[in-house]
Amino acid sequence: MTLTASRIEITPTEAALGAVITGFDVNSVEPEVILQLKQAWRSRHLLIFKNQILTDD
Repeated sequence: MTLTASRIEITPTEAALGAVITGFDVNSVEPEVILQLKQAWRSRHLLIFKNQILTDD
């Protein structure tokens, strides 16, 4: 089961916990995306964000 909101995809892992988040940019977060991430975190307890570029800021 993959949930899609605007540009992100939330795909549960095959393990008991966790979901992989793709299509998400940590530098620009929309309120509806935050809501979906919170819901995914509550149900899967571990979120893995793929392909992120983090800066010191």
